[in-house]
Amino acid sequence: MRVIVAVLFCSYTLSLFAQDCRRILGEQSADAASLKRVEDRWDEAFMRGETGYLECLLAPEYASVSPKGVHDRAWELEHAAKNKASSAPITEVPGMSFEIYGTTGVMRLFKPASADGKQKAQYMADIFAFQDGAWRAVYSQHTPVESNH
Repeated sequence: MRVIVAVLFCSYTLSLFAQDCRRILGEQSADAASLKRVEDRWDEAFMRGETGYLECLLAPEYASVSPKGVHDRAWELEHAAKNKASSAPITEVPGMSFEIYGTTGVMRLFKPASADGKQKAQYMADIFAFQDGAWRAVYSQHTPVESNH
Protein backbone atom coordinates (compact mmCIF):
# COMPACT_ATOMS: atom_id res chain seq x y z
CA MET A 1 0.00 0.00 0.00
CA ARG A 2 2.81 2.45 0.86
CA VAL A 3 4.43 1.79 -2.52
CA ILE A 4 1.19 2.60 -4.32
CA VAL A 5 0.78 5.83 -2.36
CA ALA A 6 4.40 6.81 -3.10
CA VAL A 7 3.97 6.14 -6.82
CA LEU A 8 0.73 8.14 -6.95
CA PHE A 9 2.34 11.03 -5.06
CA CYS A 10 5.33 11.09 -7.44
CA SER A 11 3.03 11.00 -10.48
CA TYR A 12 0.95 13.87 -9.07
CA THR A 13 4.08 15.91 -8.28
CA LEU A 14 5.52 15.38 -11.78
CA SER A 15 2.18 16.40 -13.29
CA LEU A 16 2.15 19.63 -11.28
CA PHE A 17 5.75 20.35 -12.31
CA ALA A 18 4.88 19.78 -15.99
CA GLN A 19 1.87 22.10 -15.73
CA ASP A 20 3.99 24.75 -14.02
CA CYS A 21 6.65 24.49 -16.76
CA ARG A 22 3.99 24.98 -19.42
CA ARG A 23 2.98 28.18 -17.65
CA ILE A 24 6.60 29.32 -17.15
CA LEU A 25 7.71 28.56 -20.72
CA GLY A 26 4.56 30.06 -22.23
CA GLU A 27 2.74 29.27 -25.46
CA GLN A 28 5.11 27.87 -28.09
CA SER A 29 4.97 26.33 -31.54
CA ALA A 30 7.33 24.00 -33.37
CA ASP A 31 8.53 26.76 -35.68
CA ALA A 32 11.57 29.00 -36.13
CA ALA A 33 9.87 32.16 -34.80
CA SER A 34 8.98 30.43 -31.53
CA LEU A 35 12.47 28.95 -31.26
CA LYS A 36 14.00 32.43 -31.68
CA ARG A 37 11.87 33.75 -28.82
CA VAL A 38 13.00 30.82 -26.65
CA GLU A 39 16.68 31.44 -27.49
CA ASP A 40 16.33 35.15 -26.63
CA ARG A 41 14.50 34.34 -23.39
CA TRP A 42 17.21 31.80 -22.45
CA ASP A 43 19.88 34.48 -22.70
CA GLU A 44 17.81 36.90 -20.65
CA ALA A 45 17.03 34.27 -17.99
CA PHE A 46 20.71 33.34 -17.67
CA MET A 47 21.82 36.99 -17.43
CA ARG A 48 19.15 37.76 -14.79
CA GLY A 49 19.52 34.57 -12.75
CA GLU A 50 16.01 33.34 -13.51
CA THR A 51 16.66 29.70 -12.68
CA GLY A 52 12.97 28.74 -12.64
CA TYR A 53 12.77 29.35 -16.39
CA LEU A 54 16.04 27.54 -17.00
CA GLU A 55 14.93 24.53 -14.94
CA CYS A 56 12.00 24.14 -17.32
CA LEU A 57 13.94 24.93 -20.50
CA LEU A 58 16.98 22.70 -19.98
CA ALA A 59 16.37 18.99 -20.48
CA PRO A 60 17.62 16.83 -17.59
CA GLU A 61 20.39 15.47 -19.84
CA TYR A 62 21.41 18.92 -21.17
CA ALA A 63 25.13 19.30 -21.95
CA SER A 64 27.22 22.22 -23.18
CA VAL A 65 30.58 21.53 -24.82
CA SER A 66 33.31 24.15 -25.23
CA PRO A 67 37.10 24.38 -24.97
CA LYS A 68 36.56 24.95 -21.25
CA GLY A 69 35.01 21.48 -20.93
CA VAL A 70 31.62 19.83 -20.71
CA HIS A 71 29.02 21.49 -18.51
CA ASP A 72 25.74 19.97 -17.48
CA ARG A 73 22.36 21.35 -16.50
CA ALA A 74 23.41 21.79 -12.86
CA TRP A 75 26.43 23.90 -13.90
CA GLU A 76 24.22 26.13 -16.08
CA LEU A 77 21.73 26.64 -13.25
CA GLU A 78 24.48 27.34 -10.70
CA HIS A 79 26.16 29.94 -12.91
CA ALA A 80 22.86 31.57 -13.84
CA ALA A 81 21.97 31.88 -10.14
CA LYS A 82 25.07 34.04 -9.65
CA ASN A 83 23.46 36.62 -11.95
CA LYS A 84 20.38 37.04 -9.75
CA ALA A 85 19.19 40.66 -9.78
CA SER A 86 21.87 41.66 -12.31
CA SER A 87 21.14 44.79 -14.29
CA ALA A 88 23.98 44.28 -16.78
CA PRO A 89 22.86 45.08 -20.31
CA ILE A 90 21.79 42.12 -22.43
CA THR A 91 23.56 42.42 -25.73
CA GLU A 92 21.66 41.59 -28.92
CA VAL A 93 23.58 38.97 -30.88
CA PRO A 94 23.00 39.35 -34.63
CA GLY A 95 23.42 36.57 -37.14
CA MET A 96 21.55 33.71 -35.49
CA SER A 97 19.87 31.29 -37.88
CA PHE A 98 17.10 28.90 -36.90
CA GLU A 99 16.25 25.62 -38.59
CA ILE A 100 13.49 23.17 -37.80
CA TYR A 101 13.68 19.45 -38.60
CA GLY A 102 10.41 17.91 -37.43
CA THR A 103 10.56 18.19 -33.63
CA THR A 104 14.24 19.20 -33.58
CA GLY A 105 15.32 22.84 -33.66
CA VAL A 106 18.81 24.16 -34.29
CA MET A 107 20.19 27.64 -33.61
CA ARG A 108 23.47 28.38 -35.39
CA LEU A 109 25.68 31.40 -35.01
CA PHE A 110 29.08 32.60 -36.10
CA LYS A 111 30.28 35.10 -33.52
CA PRO A 112 33.26 37.21 -34.68
CA ALA A 113 36.20 37.87 -32.38
CA SER A 114 35.80 40.83 -30.06
CA ALA A 115 37.49 44.08 -31.10
CA ASP A 116 39.75 43.94 -28.03
CA GLY A 117 40.86 40.38 -28.87
CA LYS A 118 39.72 38.95 -25.53
CA GLN A 119 37.06 36.75 -27.13
CA LYS A 120 38.05 34.55 -30.09
CA ALA A 121 35.74 34.06 -33.04
CA GLN A 122 33.54 31.03 -32.55
CA TYR A 123 30.83 28.89 -34.03
CA MET A 124 27.94 28.23 -31.70
CA ALA A 125 24.95 25.89 -31.89
CA ASP A 126 22.07 25.06 -29.59
CA ILE A 127 19.97 21.95 -30.20
CA PHE A 128 16.36 21.76 -29.01
CA ALA A 129 13.64 19.11 -28.90
CA PHE A 130 9.96 20.12 -29.10
CA GLN A 131 8.28 18.11 -26.31
CA ASP A 132 4.89 18.51 -24.67
CA GLY A 133 4.21 21.77 -26.49
CA ALA A 134 7.54 23.49 -25.68
CA TRP A 135 11.14 23.67 -26.81
CA ARG A 136 13.66 22.02 -24.47
CA ALA A 137 17.39 22.68 -24.80
CA VAL A 138 19.32 19.42 -25.03
CA TYR A 139 22.81 20.37 -26.26
CA SER A 140 25.07 23.38 -26.90
CA GLN A 141 28.40 23.54 -28.73
CA HIS A 142 30.93 26.40 -28.70
CA THR A 143 33.86 25.95 -31.09
CA PRO A 144 36.55 28.65 -31.39
CA VAL A 145 37.99 29.39 -34.82
CA GLU A 146 41.26 31.10 -35.62
CA SER A 147 40.00 33.31 -38.44
CA ASN A 148 36.73 34.68 -39.75
CA HIS A 149 34.66 32.28 -41.78
